[in-house]
Amino acid sequence: MADYVTIANMAASLIGEDDQISAPDDDKHIARSIRAVWDMCRRAAIRDHSWNCFTARVGLSAEDLDSVPYPWGYSFPLPADCVRLIEVLNVDESRYQLEGRSILCDSVGPVYIRYLKDIKETARWDDLFAVVMARRVAFQVGTRIAGSSYDRAAGWQAYQDGLAQAKRADARENPQVVPEWTEWETARFGGGWMPRP
Repeated sequence: MADYVTIANMAASLIGEDDQISAPDDDKHIARSIRAVWDMCRRAAIRDHSWNCFTARVGLSAEDLDSVPYPWGYSFPLPADCVRLIEVLNVDESRYQLEGRSILCDSVGPVYIRYLKDIKETARWDDLFAVVMARRVAFQVGTRIAGSSYDRAAGWQAYQDGLAQAKRADARENPQVVPEWTEWETARFGGGWMPRP
């Protein structure tokens, strides 16, 4: 598994920077630039895909609120480390609303969710995510480090290409998701088994 210094040096190399970082608290210009954007880039890269290595499940308890926004009856705060909500598992998808950092619904709770967790320890990251992170950081600091010689369009394309490759590999690790029939499909096809149209 890659560490902070390895990922930062990969980002520096992608920019064309020969100067390498030797420690996370290095005082070089490249190190300071990467530190300044590291947390934001990590959260943004995590949000870009439902990564297996960042996926977590949890049951949420309702907040004690005097007034929950109309027309909802309960409010469930997201975990502090939640970067993105993937799905609410035990509430019909048309019967909840995400507003700010809370899930509003009429369920008493607990509400079970799948979400993307902000994991800061690089040792817990998938290697392909580490590569994607390096490309995201390189794109973010490229102009600051290399000036006008840095090609932002090529940097963004490199990030997108790495993300696409990582998504494919990440998706293959899970079984195929077969969607459940909707109410309309059940009514239309009589509830018996038929292949999906």
